[in-house]
Amino acid sequence: MIPRRFLTTLVFALPLMVFAFAVLMGAAALTQAMQDAVGARVLRWVAGGVLVLAVTDMLLLLCVLGLKALNDNDHTDAGDG
Repeated sequence: MIPRRFLTTLVFALPLMVFAFAVLMGAAALTQAMQDAVGARVLRWVAGGVLVLAVTDMLLLLCVLGLKALNDNDHTDAGDG
């Protein structure tokens, strides 16, 4: 059984990470326009890390929801036999 708290964390973390990625990329573009190449590079690397976390969150969410669907399917089929 997958804890509901884990599923809730995955669901709410995804839009936050997507928003953080967008803000970081915007800040990187702004610092690049202000001729701060090092700051822009750092912000792009941090944004890339957040994007990796967001993709990982999506994959985990897909796996958890798939396992939950299989588990629910097994419980409904057990009564039919």
